[in-house]
Amino acid sequence: MSAVVEVRDLSLEFPTYRGPVHALSNVTLSVGAGEIVGLVGESGCGKSVTSMSVIRLLPPASNRITEGTIRLIGRDMLATGERELQDMRGKLVSMVFQEPMNALNPTIRIGRQITQVIHRHERVSRAEAEARAERLLAEMQVPDAKRVMKNYPFELSGGMRQRVLLAMAFSCNPKVLIADEPTTALDVTVQAQVLTLLREKAKERGTSVLFITHDLAVVAQLCDRVYVMYAGKIVEQGRTADVLRRPLHPYTQALLRSLPELGQPKQPLASIAGTVPDLIHPPGGCLFRPRCAFAHDRCVEVPPLLSGGGEEVQHAAACWLLADGHRDSADTGRSDLPSNEATTLPAKPAKQTLLTLEGIGMRFPVGANWRGRPRGYVHALNGVELEVQRGETLGIVGESGCGKSTLGQIVMGLLRPTDGRVLFDGTDLGNLPGSEMRRMRRRFQIVFQDPQASLNPRMTAWRVITEPLAVAGGRTTSWLKGKARELALQVGLRPDQLERYPHEFSGGQRQRIAIARALALEPELLVLDEPTSALDVSVQAQILNLLLRLQRELDLTYLFISHNVSVIRHVADRVAVMYLGQVVELGPTAEVLNHPGHPYTRALLASVPSLDQSAELAAPVRGVELPSAIRLPTGCFFRERCPFAAAGCDQPQPLRGAEADRHLVRCHRTGELPPA
Repeated sequence: MSAVVEVRDLSLEFPTYRGPVHALSNVTLSVGAGEIVGLVGESGCGKSVTSMSVIRLLPPASNRITEGTIRLIGRDMLATGERELQDMRGKLVSMVFQEPMNALNPTIRIGRQITQVIHRHERVSRAEAEARAERLLAEMQVPDAKRVMKNYPFELSGGMRQRVLLAMAFSCNPKVLIADEPTTALDVTVQAQVLTLLREKAKERGTSVLFITHDLAVVAQLCDRVYVMYAGKIVEQGRTADVLRRPLHPYTQALLRSLPELGQPKQPLASIAGTVPDLIHPPGGCLFRPRCAFAHDRCVEVPPLLSGGGEEVQHAAACWLLADGHRDSADTGRSDLPSNEATTLPAKPAKQTLLTLEGIGMRFPVGANWRGRPRGYVHALNGVELEVQRGETLGIVGESGCGKSTLGQIVMGLLRPTDGRVLFDGTDLGNLPGSEMRRMRRRFQIVFQDPQASLNPRMTAWRVITEPLAVAGGRTTSWLKGKARELALQVGLRPDQLERYPHEFSGGQRQRIAIARALALEPELLVLDEPTSALDVSVQAQILNLLLRLQRELDLTYLFISHNVSVIRHVADRVAVMYLGQVVELGPTAEVLNHPGHPYTRALLASVPSLDQSAELAAPVRGVELPSAIRLPTGCFFRERCPFAAAGCDQPQPLRGAEADRHLVRCHRTGELPPA
């Protein structure tokens, strides 16, 4: 297969006042015609730098290529001038970025942004460009494409914006498409639809794709071949099936064993100790050596890419274990591999009820008429009934916009519900005066999704951790510092790091600081709002292990909000599936996820990418977007998208089921549906 993208021995560095950052070291990769190739690894390993180097998007003054070549469709990209590069970008090669809101111009309508790309590379009339843009949006399954052409980016959902970026990328029929984490911020149902579109359109047009991600399950579903990067180097390469089934490099194996779907529920995951090395002063020899459980004397030398032998001729890894004849030690499924966690964490038995939600409804006003009255309401929550037992973890899953985070804020008392009431340990939080509410609030705390945004950048770590105690007053600075050291040790931080500011920590370390702050007041309940969604799989495993250990040691109760079904399966005792502000299914985690009773739960699970390449990627959901929460559907809220809709679905559906197994479903056809 002829290569349309060919990178050979590429080394790149970023000059800094501390010395050059060796971002890429002898990177070699290729993408064949019509091929989809994955590039995976942790944050900071060089994936995005590699992709931007291919089309020379990095500012020339910010980096220095010390050696290597880059060829794109036969052209030497390092010898190509800026004017010619501008002609190639968008015409011969396109790029889809991770965050569509940042990639689209917020001041320009969608239609004009697409036609600008077409006019830049082709001489066509305005009418022809608009017709092509509308046709492209329709091909990307954007409903009412003519209307969307007139919208601004902020008027569209994340999934719709990503479809717009795909339409722009394919507008001039490029030979190469580079997709940099295009589905990281999307729900699993939208992710499945976007990945299916990407795969189908690339196949139809013969476009080669370099797909960058940290999600190995997405790679399994989408890519023909895969390259694994670590600290700026390619450490393993081969056909996707070979790499995921029998990884040769200890780093690839460790990444796979960090995945929650491969671990036992409520048991510690085999996380990777340490962090990616400092690339200003990288260690000698194998860069993974300080974190590798198999490191030995020869690892002080730089290993070349060595073939795995056998029939997998293209499967190779940069590891001396292969040269020493220890190929079998890197089998993902073997039980003799060392784990970073030696103890198991048994699930806590359920006790008395700690938190009760009774008929919770939440409406937000939208707009105002000339009299100042709302034009309408967003119905964020619609009659949520839940109980959380002491010592258990209740998982909340669903698409964006289903009301998960709103529910968490109501539990925390940050929002007052429009309808219903919240009982904490039998006390109605809505009837408490301010002083009593402040005392009660010490018993429940929250950990937010993005630790970078939730930590004060002007406070040192010890001040951030002890801020709740300082607000309470009556504590000396020396006492607060001592308490910060105690909490830091509890969450796995070194006391000597506490004088640093949040920006000086990694994402996983910042999340540990946020957890330590939440524990400062010794709460009984933690609301965890997507606490691992912004983290790599290896760091995610460390945080999940930490949360399980803290729950066991401190007898904590968790309300765990996530759209990651694999994480919920691993940590939760029970799970509530939410759709459009309602709980549509509730029960023990294994029962709900292995035997889903509601059609929406089935669609959600079918959308989750799997390491099993034979599994289907797309979810059987009618329609692209959630119905409007301003004008709620009648009867069953899922009726308009449900493949099993029938007579009777136009009536409101209560949660029903046998109380003995505690598995409740909001669907009158549950017993009639075929097995999931």
